[in-house]
Amino acid sequence: MATGEQDRTDIDTALGVLINLSGKMRMLSHRVAMFALLSASKPDMAVTACAALDRALAEFNDINLALQQGDDRLAVPAHAVAYLSRTGAIGAEAIATIEEFLERVTRLRRSLLHGAATDNSLVELVEFVASDLLAALNSVTEGIGRALGARFEERDRRVAEARMAMLGAVGSISEVSMKVKLISLNASIEAARAGVHGKSFGVIASEIRSLSEDAARSAQGLRQQMQLQGDR
Repeated sequence: MATGEQDRTDIDTALGVLINLSGKMRMLSHRVAMFALLSASKPDMAVTACAALDRALAEFNDINLALQQGDDRLAVPAHAVAYLSRTGAIGAEAIATIEEFLERVTRLRRSLLHGAATDNSLVELVEFVASDLLAALNSVTEGIGRALGARFEERDRRVAEARMAMLGAVGSISEVSMKVKLISLNASIEAARAGVHGKSFGVIASEIRSLSEDAARSAQGLRQQMQLQGDR
């Protein structure tokens, strides 16, 4: 596969991966909020809840970094992220909201460690996750989905253009084959009129006519095959 085609395939694959990962970020953000609540409200579960919170937050941040920089471990090459940046698929406001979530959780995590987390800070985090962050993550998923859809539409357009060009070329082959066939028929007639002196020329004209007919059959077969593929 050529480098350009490989890059296109890599980007398409990465965008599909990112749609799933951005969806996973929603689940992880809700998990972070849930474990923060558990850590603050159930002292006997604080250690376990904080450990679970840390794991969910770390995974959330890994995906966030992949969205912004790429991460080969997550099958998101940097040039796929660069494509998203060029097309403006992910808004700066959504990225800022994600960063705000990470800052809020980092501050709350420090408070939980010192037993200083307040009910207000927990409620604010939950509300932020359920409103601003959810809207931002939904916009990220939708933006990536639109980018992937646009790429599929562009690919279909290129395929259609290539098919039309091929059909045009096949038509030209058929036209040339017909003209060559007529020339060879005229040549055969002239060779017949020349008698024995035109015998060799008549053989050549016959071969030319045979090649013309073969080309016409090949062109017709190619046209039929392309039409069948276009109907699928």
